[in-house]
Amino acid sequence: MATPTGVGTEELRRANLRAILQTVHTHGPTTRAALTKQLGLNRSTIGALTGELQSLGLVSEETAAVGGRSGRPSHLVVPREDNVVVAVDVGVDRIAVALVGLGGGVLDRRDRTHHRGEHDVDHVVDAVAQMIDEVLGDASGRRFLGVGAAVPGAVRAGDGLVRFAPNLGWVDAPFTDLLAKRLGRPVSTGNDANLGVLAEHVRGSAVGFSDVAYLSASVGIGGGFLTGGRPLTGASGYAGEVGHLQVDSTGPECRCGAVGCWETKVGENVLLRSAGRLPGGGPPAVAEVIAAACAGDDRAARAVAEVADWCGVGIRAVVNVFNPEIVVLGGCLAQVWRAAEDLVDEALSRSTMMSPREDVVIRAAALEDDAPLIGAAELAFGPVLDHPQAVPQAG
Repeated sequence: MATPTGVGTEELRRANLRAILQTVHTHGPTTRAALTKQLGLNRSTIGALTGELQSLGLVSEETAAVGGRSGRPSHLVVPREDNVVVAVDVGVDRIAVALVGLGGGVLDRRDRTHHRGEHDVDHVVDAVAQMIDEVLGDASGRRFLGVGAAVPGAVRAGDGLVRFAPNLGWVDAPFTDLLAKRLGRPVSTGNDANLGVLAEHVRGSAVGFSDVAYLSASVGIGGGFLTGGRPLTGASGYAGEVGHLQVDSTGPECRCGAVGCWETKVGENVLLRSAGRLPGGGPPAVAEVIAAACAGDDRAARAVAEVADWCGVGIRAVVNVFNPEIVVLGGCLAQVWRAAEDLVDEALSRSTMMSPREDVVIRAAALEDDAPLIGAAELAFGPVLDHPQAVPQAG
């Protein structure tokens, strides 16, 4: 294979190693023949590269039978799941910690619920560290590669400072540094919606799409975006705060200080209050309202219809601004969309969209509430997938 102009042999080799490891990590065990076809490399090159990944302890090879009497066995390249990361999702009402193997399989998991509201960052760090110690305590014999964490707030790209996480009561919270010091290990932190869109792109509803909007609502609304397959983060990492798009100039004051923000019209507590329920019940309470609406409860039905209408209004604004191929909905948005898709579509189509409605796919998140957790694992695997040769030799 000829070396492209301006690309050195070592750089090309690293790119090919990265491509093979990313393929088997994302798609699972893959034959050498399939890798040869997908990557446009010859068989001997694929063999040499997979051999190097084996020596690094990142993949193994098995023999796979090929159909037909004259066919010879094919080598199957398998990601080694004894290379592990820890994924953390600090949610508004729970903390989830998972041990994830190369290839994306969840090997172990812990969940702890907590009340919704403000939480001291030091106490959250203590809880997360305890849970990480638990999953790593059962991970003997595995090679630990990193920690990735998702938080429901604006995360500064340079150092992981949580600039603003209103649902936790955090302003300029050094969560990443505190957790790294407590663990004695590096930690990478990202906004939960940004990691949610990554997970849905790699393993969920947005597989095969390059321009993606991921919108998820609980107490507030988070947005994560891919443009051309790359994350849209903004200059400091704060892009995607679509919950504070103004959708109603006469609307109520938002906690951010503005008026008529989208999250004042859409979200769990908005729906619950409109239906005459107490706020704070989370997804189960939203499901109860939707079930009551389907059973003929007029007040619940009006609440679902109103929130569905505002869902469509906000999604239309997002489509006009970002021009995605697909919109993936999570949390309360997904629950309402499933229950009242026709009402959401009606609001979407009420006025002109830059992209015709038929050109935009809308789906519920395949990974559901675990999208940020799976995205946190992908964040932790990122350095290894980008530079396999930087991983210490297994031994």
